[in-house]
Amino acid sequence: MNTTHLPPIEKWWPRLDIPAKRWLLAHSEDPLTPGILAEISLLCGVELTDVGDVALSTSDRNFITTQMESVD
Repeated sequence: MNTTHLPPIEKWWPRLDIPAKRWLLAHSEDPLTPGILAEISLLCGVELTDVGDVALSTSDRNFITTQMESVD
């Protein structure tokens, strides 16, 4: 399956490697690196095509924030 959009973050964020997560936390509004896009492709079994400058959406950044919050 080819796609020009990122798969839902719920599918790949939990399995993304730690260095990629750290990069995304530090650069959340920057375009994703080719390495991170390749890892997302592999994790989700999709080929990301014509991605250009893909960055996280506001909802993706909100998802990451909720994943970083501690649970009472």
